[in-house]
Amino acid sequence: MTASLLLLLAVSLALSGGNGAWITVASVIAAGAAGLRLPDIDAPLGLDHRSALTHCILPLLIALLDRRTWPVAAGLGFGIGFHLAADLFPASMRGYATIKLPLWGSIGVLPSYLWIAANAAANLTGGVLLLDRIATRRTAIVVLVAIAVLGAAYLLRTPGGWYAFVMLAGLGWLILR
Repeated sequence: MTASLLLLLAVSLALSGGNGAWITVASVIAAGAAGLRLPDIDAPLGLDHRSALTHCILPLLIALLDRRTWPVAAGLGFGIGFHLAADLFPASMRGYATIKLPLWGSIGVLPSYLWIAANAAANLTGGVLLLDRIATRRTAIVVLVAIAVLGAAYLLRTPGGWYAFVMLAGLGWLILR
């Protein structure tokens, strides 16, 4: 499924009116899967690759506008966070790999690294904080396990993903200690 279909599924589930744990789990996971590819929607939208509008926390913030779509916001936070973590490790941070502002162009190498790192951290943190607010402990554990598997599968087959996987696994280990 494409990112847009997964996002549509996640929003549909969240707006269905049900508030069961399975709807939360399905919404977060579907939105997380959509978020893995969502930042690259910049090209079909006519934006430059690595547009600041899609490689940021904006999609999560938009999903926060309606409390019913908070599970979607959490999933987007996880998915986009994993995507941006992999983007921190391009073959070379120049040209195609740098962040672009609309009507401005590239923000440069160091600002691009800072932008991507800050937005990856903000998305992942937002996902965790939202999950804490919308799910019981048992539901949150199920979601986190599923998101971890989804994120690992994505990172281990994406350029730069191995480095991001090791970095995130190390941070997770430190947090759990």
